[in-house]
Amino acid sequence: PPLEIGSATIVAGTLAERCQMVAYISYSILLTGFVYPVVVHSVWSTEGFLSVKASEPVLGIGMIDFAGSGVVHVTGGMTALIATKILGPRKNRFYDERGVLLCPPKKIMGHSVSLQVLGTFLLWFGWFGFNAGSSLNVSYGDQSKVASLAAVSTALGGASGCLASLTTSTILEEKRTGEAKYDVVSALNGVLAGLVSVTGGAALFEPWAAVLVGSIGGLTYLAACHCLEKLRLDDAVHAIPVHLACGIWGVISVGLFASPNHMNDTYQKTDHGGLLYHNGSILATNLLGVLLIIVWVTITMTPFFLCLSYLGLFRSDPLEEIVGLDISYHGASAIILDGAEPKETERAKALADLRRRRFGDSKDMVTANGGDDHLNGL
Repeated sequence: PPLEIGSATIVAGTLAERCQMVAYISYSILLTGFVYPVVVHSVWSTEGFLSVKASEPVLGIGMIDFAGSGVVHVTGGMTALIATKILGPRKNRFYDERGVLLCPPKKIMGHSVSLQVLGTFLLWFGWFGFNAGSSLNVSYGDQSKVASLAAVSTALGGASGCLASLTTSTILEEKRTGEAKYDVVSALNGVLAGLVSVTGGAALFEPWAAVLVGSIGGLTYLAACHCLEKLRLDDAVHAIPVHLACGIWGVISVGLFASPNHMNDTYQKTDHGGLLYHNGSILATNLLGVLLIIVWVTITMTPFFLCLSYLGLFRSDPLEEIVGLDISYHGASAIILDGAEPKETERAKALADLRRRRFGDSKDMVTANGGDDHLNGL
């Protein structure tokens, strides 16, 4: 269950600030109840047609995805990509009030970098259980070696992804503006990019390979962010670059760097390894597997999101976006912005309009000048 919940929360981050609550609940049910189970059965079940544990695996080896770079992250990331394409960008992200294209696009920053740092470290800590725990036990045969190597890869992958992303973003910023700026958000997402990248082969990589895979993951994240911006696809938390792009890279990296010795410890497969050690059978099956995951998610989730959009159940009301979904849906403000009176006044006016629309003038208790009433909910 934690893994399928993870695939759903990837989508939630991408659609933040503009998606209706009913849409969150609806796609979460479909994704976790039908789409994800089909993927996980195909890849991890002994009866799955892509499984390494099948009686007759594809190309004699099956798809190797130790802890879910493809199963969890590509599934969630591809769903997020489809959803944000259909939902559209946040207000004033790529277009102004008149619909004129903004060049460059407006950056919408998070309200607390401190909470982002805390959240990243909590995720990194949990990832040790996520990856090492995929060995399923540590008391039978070589499983203790499998779990310990997965933990080492988790530490090295996250750290190397962070360094690669931070260093590269700093160099690019200095070339663009002439001033070096160390972007904390790039560093934090670089950690996650490195973690996603090593997840598929956490117990199969030598330590040097985990560093290399994590570093390339950090660079993949930056490249994918640039591509999304060029395509004018709005991803509020950069979940698509982290999970989809780096998830695909993570699956591919197993086909390149999986060590035959560790394949033997993990899957009792002595005659297979990554392209660096052996033939390209793992790479071929992993490419086939990630392609099938993308196709499966596309044919199931695209009609679903189109139906939600057609029925008016997907995009939140423009006034609700201005007020904030925390207030309009939950009746309370999630944050207090000190010294942001103009913004708060705009929110108060929007809330007054929203109340008039919902209840009529008799329920409009927010004055045009703002005040604190907008924090008391609807």
